[in-house]
Amino acid sequence: APTDLINPYSVLTGAKPVLKSSEHYFFQLSDARCIAFLKAWTEGNDRHGRPRLQSEVMNKAAEWLGDDGKSMADWDISRDAPYFGIEIPDAPGKYFYVWLDAPIGYLASLKDHIESGGARDHWHPASRTPQGFTEFLADPALEMIHFIGKDIIYFHTLFWPAMLKFAGYKVPDQVYVHGFITVSGEKMSKSRGTGISPLRYLDVGMNPEWLRYYIAA
Repeated sequence: APTDLINPYSVLTGAKPVLKSSEHYFFQLSDARCIAFLKAWTEGNDRHGRPRLQSEVMNKAAEWLGDDGKSMADWDISRDAPYFGIEIPDAPGKYFYVWLDAPIGYLASLKDHIESGGARDHWHPASRTPQGFTEFLADPALEMIHFIGKDIIYFHTLFWPAMLKFAGYKVPDQVYVHGFITVSGEKMSKSRGTGISPLRYLDVGMNPEWLRYYIAA
């Protein structure tokens, strides 16, 4: 914990942190019902008999949920101002933690797309639907599959499925996790100057099929 640090200070300014008390809001990940759901979901299969998670990801989830979930802490879903994002209604100066808000954007953008007529008029013909948002999510033929990077496994295999389950929404059928894109053997990083912009790649006349293949592979 941050409070375990001995004589902490900022390497940028030399300032020392100040401890403050603050009221926060939590999602009860440690609730026995939540633990039971997450263990069953992370270890289970989809309707086709395929594992929801790759074996390595399932093993990681098992570490977090081990010992019957006794080590699971409740999830702090609030942040004090100044913070970016969505302010919590009736809680001035408090904001929803970004990883509570961000996955909801998946469904919010889908809802907007359907209600604006996009799903009826603009999708590939095989994906068009005359259904409304609620009916679309309730369709037993619908499959929800996420493709993510390995740095956000925690959010997509614990937080997000639990949020959906206990809000009464469909939970993901599968989550596919891939590793980092690397440059010269190191994780690609804009801040370290090793990021490659696809637009810049095209500007210099490189073959887009090469980059498409590399990312897909």
